[in-house]
Parts: sequence; C-alpha cells; structure tokens
Amino acid sequence: MTAAPPRTWRVPPEADLRHRAWDGEDVFFHGGAGDTHRLSAAAALVLLRLRQGSADEATLADELARAAACDTAEANAALADILAELARLEFAEPSA
Repeated sequence: MTAAPPRTWRVPPEADLRHRAWDGEDVFFHGGAGDTHRLSAAAALVLLRLRQGSADEATLADELARAAACDTAEANAALADILAELARLEFAEPSA
C-alpha cells in the first residue's frame, strides 16, 4: 500500500483573520466568528504560513521543523495537534 498524499490546508475565506503580536505572544481575531485566541508560537507559525496561501502537511511540517530546530517526525506529531486545534477554532480547514 502506498501512503496517502498529505492533505492541503487553508484559512477559510470567511475567517477574516487578524493577527497581533505583543511581547512574544501571538493573538488572532476571527472576524467571521468574532472570537479572539492566543496561540502558541508553533501554532502561530503554521497559521501565519496558511494566511499566505494553502499548504500541504509535508510543507508545513518542514517549515515547523526548521523553525523549531527539531526533526521532521517530531514536527509531524506537533503539526497534527496544531492542525486539529486550528480546525476546531475554525482558523484552518483542509482544502478540497
């Protein structure tokens, strides 16, 4: 069996995300929902990358591994949790 291709993720168009960083903390406002959330540095890195355009999980994991100076396996494990949380908050979603 071959492995499934990595999913591609994006910021939902209705999210209308706004970002602010103060004293090393990242805060995002979801304009569509009216919610504000403080995210970890790793989650902020992923979300800021997705604001630039859709990206697949392999690309996101590579960027996270470089930024965190960790191996890809560790970045993949962290990314799974980050994407699940961003999806729960409706800040990110898999693209079709």
